[in-house]
Amino acid sequence: MNRSIFRKASAVAMSAAMAVNGTVFGSVSGFTTVAAGDSFEFEDAKITGDVTVESDSSASGGKYLKMTESGTIELTVNVSAAGAYDLTFYVSGIGSAKQQTLAVNGTSVGVLAIPEADGFEAVKVPGVTFKAGDNVVTITKSWGWSNFDKLEIQAFEYPEIKATQTTPCDSLATKETQSLMAYLASVYGKNIISGQQEIYSGGPHGLEYEFDYLKEKTGHYPAIRGFDYGNFCCPAYGSDDGSTKRIIEWVKDKNGIATASFHINVPNKMDSYKIGDRIDWSQTSYNAKDNDFSPKKAYTEGTKEYEYYRQSLETLAAEFKKLEAEGVPVIWRPLHEAEGGGGETGSWFWWGKEGSAVYKELWKYTYKTLTDDFGCHNLIWEWNSYDFSTSADWYPGDEYVDIIGYDKYNCVKYLAENNWQASYEHDDSAIASTFYSIMERYDSAKMVSMAENDCFSTVDNLVNDKAGWLYFCTWYDGGGSSNFLTDPIFNTEEDTIAMYQSDYCITLDELPADLYENGTDPDPSTTTATKATTTVSTTTATTVSTTAAFKFEAIKKSVVLPKGDKTGCYVEFAIKGAPSASLGGALGYGTNADDWTNVEWKGNADADGELIYRLALDDVPADITSAEVQVWWSNVWDAAQKAGIDQPCEITDVNVVTEVVTTTEAPETSTVTTATTTAEAAAVTLLGDANLDERVSVADAVAILQSLANSDKYALKPQGKANADCYDTGDGVTANDASAIQKLDAGAIKQLPDSSK
Repeated sequence: MNRSIFRKASAVAMSAAMAVNGTVFGSVSGFTTVAAGDSFEFEDAKITGDVTVESDSSASGGKYLKMTESGTIELTVNVSAAGAYDLTFYVSGIGSAKQQTLAVNGTSVGVLAIPEADGFEAVKVPGVTFKAGDNVVTITKSWGWSNFDKLEIQAFEYPEIKATQTTPCDSLATKETQSLMAYLASVYGKNIISGQQEIYSGGPHGLEYEFDYLKEKTGHYPAIRGFDYGNFCCPAYGSDDGSTKRIIEWVKDKNGIATASFHINVPNKMDSYKIGDRIDWSQTSYNAKDNDFSPKKAYTEGTKEYEYYRQSLETLAAEFKKLEAEGVPVIWRPLHEAEGGGGETGSWFWWGKEGSAVYKELWKYTYKTLTDDFGCHNLIWEWNSYDFSTSADWYPGDEYVDIIGYDKYNCVKYLAENNWQASYEHDDSAIASTFYSIMERYDSAKMVSMAENDCFSTVDNLVNDKAGWLYFCTWYDGGGSSNFLTDPIFNTEEDTIAMYQSDYCITLDELPADLYENGTDPDPSTTTATKATTTVSTTTATTVSTTAAFKFEAIKKSVVLPKGDKTGCYVEFAIKGAPSASLGGALGYGTNADDWTNVEWKGNADADGELIYRLALDDVPADITSAEVQVWWSNVWDAAQKAGIDQPCEITDVNVVTEVVTTTEAPETSTVTTATTTAEAAAVTLLGDANLDERVSVADAVAILQSLANSDKYALKPQGKANADCYDTGDGVTANDASAIQKLDAGAIKQLPDSSK
């Protein structure tokens, strides 16, 4: 079996702990009729299996139901009018938090998450659809060991489906990222966007199997394609699987939307693992119990886990910068499903196994590393929630999240004891109650999506139950019992056709032509570091402190340009500022305000706070002979202000550099040589030092990849080009040079140059 398929199948089996079950096994007598707004006693319900009636003076009516290792609770409730209702269960978990499966009239409505309690706590399940007359509420044992006191029913008032925060949490988000977020917000609550995950490494059918199936059956492709960077960016065994190339093709060539997850494996035995070693995938895992990898150490400098995780993020950053250079944003969903089965100890992935506090710090470290350290500003950050009473404990905070996703696997019906075997039953519920519960849990701050799913429900159920999921993304066909798209136990062919051909569902061909063209340049007075932050105390009171944006006038320096055709000419300027600062600005020129043009640039200072940037003048008109180099923003301006520094950076030097191409003819060959205004030829000063910071690191690999993706915007200096040619030296600068630097950084090779020989 393909190793990736097996890993995901295992995760799905464990996800059955979250599933819902409408199956009713035999029963004994019991019937209750109530009016909306009334309550009823669980001891009056029909019960089967290991469910008993117990006495307790603190319980409503003096009695309650106790469920242990098996059984069902079935209650028939009568309401006078059809509609949506809030169901409030008064329950408690025995020994720890528990969860059971919940259905109404045989249709799942979401998991019933039960907190640990000495008495009974209220758990609300909102927006459950009842018909007029009798309705059967069924609780089926999943984890068991729970107490049930009473149920209250009230009419549900549908809230407005909205999100109060619909701009990227990264204030330096690219124009394309802003534009995509704006589009998502424009359809939220009005339509659902279709999505499909591609399979790892091609799987049993090939990468295009699901997409060809959808096109053949429905006439449409999904609007969203799901990718995964776990295999590619795994330091232990990863290699380029073409994900970045496919994302660029999907977004730029097909005008689609890309989302990416991060099933990142870690070595099972970190004590015996040496950083930089390449090991077989079988010696790695992402399951919580299969490795001794500590998520806390992953963000703690000086640990082996830190080096390993940092390497994976460095590799990721290089890929994200390639995408950013192409104007491609990504809905980025790392560290997903962290809470797992609920509470502090329910995680089945390594990143959640040390509890919510550690997980939140790991998320923030991941966010800050990719956004602030590596300058990846083309990411829409999607965080996975569950619908337990403890789920909000895992939330990193509004300032680190753009979208909240929920992974819907409600066709997985039963998790057998001790062997992780799941059974499956078709269930096309829209689980509207879960949607509204998550919306309410996070104060409608973020859009809520169905980030993964087995069944995507039906159009009728989504519309009738007003389940306003932003998008769905069906998991791939992994073979066996995991063909989530094509197996009718999950999605029937008829339902798939109806969904993709409905007006409610947005497909690839229905995305707007200007999907990525409606953003604006990042606000020069706003930085990631100056956003308002929220701190929640242990008493649930919330205090908000806001740091005002640092008001900073643009730094400018004039430069004289050559008259006439400027092809092959560059403005090269040097900036001195804070170490590792992200910087941006423009080269501005024009004869008056009406024809003024800004050619934007952005880059990162090195460890000494220095940045040397080259900007091509090919498109500058022949009659323009003067311009201004301008610095608009820096992500450390607020820190400079606090330190009492008036000018957090300065332009120290500006020159016009011309590359002159000459051809020396020989009897049978032509040799092309390059000269500049400052040197006849560039000799290697430090092999691999592409960004000229006098050291070799992954930053040099990023600089090479950026220059290859967009040579005008991210041109290497001649000296940098000479240094960069460190793989099969003499063949010019290629992606192999970047790979060689990454291998050196990881310890896979001891020195440069590297060679195919």
